[in-house]
Amino acid sequence: NPKMQTVQQYVLEPVKTGDLDDQTVAELLEVLQTVLDSVYELDRFSAVVNRMLGGKCGLLGVAGMGKNIFILGSYWSEIKRYDLMIKAKFQGVRSLQDLAAHQVACSI
Repeated sequence: NPKMQTVQQYVLEPVKTGDLDDQTVAELLEVLQTVLDSVYELDRFSAVVNRMLGGKCGLLGVAGMGKNIFILGSYWSEIKRYDLMIKAKFQGVRSLQDLAAHQVACSI
């Protein structure tokens, strides 16, 4: 019985966002979640986030503590820089079979 590959699930929790407005924080979290769901190597994570945000975000580091990940960086608006810390809290794993079944169900 071969072991099936799994994809980790995370829930994002803003730890520090300065006084960045709620809409921008929500957009940033959406991008981070998208990247977490699609990039499996932490060394590529920062580059993909920066590309998706058009250079508005400079990630200083991504560090793991247990199964949780802490994302540190800065976000630049037109007039100000905001320092950020986001916790990606480990929630479990999904099998590729479950992911494929979900995609098929959504396309019907």
